[in-house]
Amino acid sequence: MYNIILITIDSLRPDFIGCYNENAKKEELTPNIDNWAKDAVIFKTTISQGPRTPESFPALLSGQYSCRYLDIYKGLSPQRVLISEILKKYNYYTAAFNTNPYISRHSGYNRGFDYYKDNLLTFGKHGLKKKFLMGYVRLRNLLKEPYIRANKLNKQVLSWLERANKPFFLWIHYMDVHGPYISKKGLILLNRIRAASLWHKAAGVYDHGLNDKEKHFLVETYKEEVRHLDFYINDIFKNIDDTNTLTILTADHGEMLGEHNLFGHGFELYEELLHIPLIIKPPQEIPVKNKYIDTPVKSLDIVPTILDVLNVKANILFDGKSLLPLIQGNEDEYSSNEPIFSEIWTKYLAVRKGEWKLIANYAGRKLKLFNLKEDPKEQNNLADKKPEVVSELKLLIKQHLLDINAPSEDVEKWGFKIDEEIKAQLKALGYF
Repeated sequence: MYNIILITIDSLRPDFIGCYNENAKKEELTPNIDNWAKDAVIFKTTISQGPRTPESFPALLSGQYSCRYLDIYKGLSPQRVLISEILKKYNYYTAAFNTNPYISRHSGYNRGFDYYKDNLLTFGKHGLKKKFLMGYVRLRNLLKEPYIRANKLNKQVLSWLERANKPFFLWIHYMDVHGPYISKKGLILLNRIRAASLWHKAAGVYDHGLNDKEKHFLVETYKEEVRHLDFYINDIFKNIDDTNTLTILTADHGEMLGEHNLFGHGFELYEELLHIPLIIKPPQEIPVKNKYIDTPVKSLDIVPTILDVLNVKANILFDGKSLLPLIQGNEDEYSSNEPIFSEIWTKYLAVRKGEWKLIANYAGRKLKLFNLKEDPKEQNNLADKKPEVVSELKLLIKQHLLDINAPSEDVEKWGFKIDEEIKAQLKALGYF
């Protein structure tokens, strides 16, 4: 049995990776990822099933749409089966390392893992009162950061790898590229204060009031974070046995960097948030025909791909499909024209089919139709000019909702319940 390593990088856009974009290569943003990817398969158009961590990861780790069990904001449903749970049944030794409160043990993401390190703050059995907790988190963010950096996370991972039983499944989630973007030039404490202030000013708000200098600074410090992550991720690459390991590198979602007058990531479904990198390096004995694959694929496809490589069967109706046929040159087994859905909730989602993409906000009664071939930046809303295309895509959305047994209730009814410890850390990351 092969070892499996899944590397997810929060908020990483593919156009800031050298093997996806010539400008990124010229700026040497990701030389280590590019070098590692020379013997890997690069999927040029991979679509996340959600624009933020809580919407994207349920689908990514289960192969089923996030709205299928209505558990996006409530913690994982017992009905949703994670890849860790499947592999555990096949005697895999499973471990995960992350530092994002949304995918913590509190939300059930530790299911199926022998070892789970989410690096959350702990305050004893009863915890601290809210005002003290918030104060502590603010102080910690100034003195340290709202998440664990790649170099420190790697120490945990590499220590585990030294004693890991085989075969193993390892999931690593990095937060370095997530805001606040902290410059590596100048005084550390001053940079952290500046980054936190600018991030909270910019993230997720249309009328953010940023001047051109601040916007430029955000983009440049985002690049610095990408370079920082790339430097340290090489420590993991150097410790992977490619002969016997399936390694997958991807992101949970992208990031707005001024497009549509937005920064960060929030309740939007534009391409800058949904288009993510996906790089797969199969074990050496698995033949690879295609280096670059143009066919649009989904985060949902990752779990079925892992199981297909392992020749493992799971009694689960996946919404994704294995990418192994594409990797081995059997393009006919994966349709390039099937619809791909991304969800915020059952009343706010997007569907893309071919060159067309419809963003349907039924709660806000807004429809946006884009021709991605002619208008990849989604500047020209054709919903009023192309009613026949809108009708076709709306029918696909209706069928999708029927397929996943989704009710019509909006997100407000279901609510979003998290404890104060998690809320404090999420607030530091700009979510509240």
